[in-house]
Amino acid sequence: MIRKQEFFNIECDHCGAMLDEETWWDDKETTESLLDECGWKKLGDRHYCEDCWEFDDDDNIVTKDGRKFTEDGEEIKEGGDA
Repeated sequence: MIRKQEFFNIECDHCGAMLDEETWWDDKETTESLLDECGWKKLGDRHYCEDCWEFDDDDNIVTKDGRKFTEDGEEIKEGGDA
């Protein structure tokens, strides 16, 4: 029997790393619920692995692609306001 089944994983929008190369999950909600425990962030509509974001001296999140967010995930636009 041939059976088609859909599985989910998350790919870093900056470097292309996968959340887990060997494990895939049955639904998006379960997959996204694992982000924090794996050190990943969902910021806006993009996902970042632990190597592609960091906190700056003001505790803002800065991504390797040059975006800046508050700790709550609100994007800080150029000019300093979220």
